[in-house]
Amino acid sequence: MTDKLELERQLSDGLGNEVGSEAFAAYCERHNVRSAPFLTVPDDETASLLARHLAPRITGKTIVEIGGGIGLLSLHMAQVAKRVYCIEANPVWSFAFTELLLERKPKNLSFLFGAADEFIGCIKADVTIVCTHSDVQGMTLVGRQFSPNVIEVYGELVEANPAAFDAFARQARGSA
Repeated sequence: MTDKLELERQLSDGLGNEVGSEAFAAYCERHNVRSAPFLTVPDDETASLLARHLAPRITGKTIVEIGGGIGLLSLHMAQVAKRVYCIEANPVWSFAFTELLLERKPKNLSFLFGAADEFIGCIKADVTIVCTHSDVQGMTLVGRQFSPNVIEVYGELVEANPAAFDAFARQARGSA
């Protein structure tokens, strides 16, 4: 399992100055990336809880996760799903995902690096998962191009218990 302190160290080392660099800004502009520089699934415990929450709706199905970050949720969903495609456009997360791939990648999980709309027409899924606070509406709209069933995970959780989430999480879904 991924140790939270080690992951935080890797991420802080890997982020360095890239996020504020001109190259990063140009990349985001060129690829239409609107992601925040923090993870919404930061550790195995969170990923496991979310995967268990989703299990009744994803077991045995083909899943696309849009905005997968370093891929922890996708790794956990792959334990019950038939196939998982984890799509991430932000290059900041790719190095940490590479380490996880080497350690734990199952055959039914693929990590796709690029904006989700680049893969429309290439992948057909049963369920699309959006588990982020970044460009939630945009990712949800793109998600409908992959499958008729889009689950906006934090949206469900915020709706069920708004007081458990900070103003940023509520505002990202228009429920501040």
